[in-house]
Amino acid sequence: METKDHITFIETLLPFVGIVFLIALGVVLLTQQFRKNLYREQLEQEALKNQHQTELLRSSILVQEQERKRIAQDMHDDLGAVLSITRMHLLQAERKIGTSNEELLGDLQNIRHLTENSIENMRRISHELMPPQLEKFGVLQTLETICEQLTSGGKINAELLVKDQIVIADELISLTLYRVCMELINNTIKHAEATQLKLIISASDEKIRVHFSDNGKGIPGETKNQGAGLKNIKSRLSFFGGDFTIDSRKNGFNALVSLPFQPIKAVE
Repeated sequence: METKDHITFIETLLPFVGIVFLIALGVVLLTQQFRKNLYREQLEQEALKNQHQTELLRSSILVQEQERKRIAQDMHDDLGAVLSITRMHLLQAERKIGTSNEELLGDLQNIRHLTENSIENMRRISHELMPPQLEKFGVLQTLETICEQLTSGGKINAELLVKDQIVIADELISLTLYRVCMELINNTIKHAEATQLKLIISASDEKIRVHFSDNGKGIPGETKNQGAGLKNIKSRLSFFGGDFTIDSRKNGFNALVSLPFQPIKAVE
């Protein structure tokens, strides 16, 4: 009788045990699903945050470039016009004085030379801020013109080799490529004591690549990553997911630049 009652108790208890087990299993599954949903939401929020930061950085860079363009135009149109008018009046004053007052004539000529130097410096700074041909002809044509100007100056032979016919649609990518190349060129001119520099630009796998080299004295190993110019290059490229490496195995200065972009086939 006792055994029968015991079996009956177990049979009665089993459904409750099964219900408790199912409840526990459901709680575990719900907890896991909750954690998954929470983790997914955190990832989505992080992605939105990163996207927002990227958009802010992109807008900041674009605003900086637009401000550069505005300053360059104001310098060229306003300051350049004033300096040119000043130079014209000085020339007229020199003609009126003639040789009647040699001392005053010399002073006017000195002022005119200073004005002419100011005009040249203003044009140079304006072009460095935003070269007019960059917007009209694109970055590759602008770099080619700069290399031709450097070579015609006689101090350094600059060569540009473009291996692929490419068109860069993104304005910021184009500006970044220009700024990076100009930073490398200016470093060579100012510090390398080089007589030759070369830019090789190619494009493949949705990346534009630049191999820059010169025959200068190179960069000491302990300082190759410390220069402000090189840090500026890395900072610009990192925003777009680009890479910048220095190849110290060769003589002179050798750098490799990689910048993602959406290629558009140029019209032949």
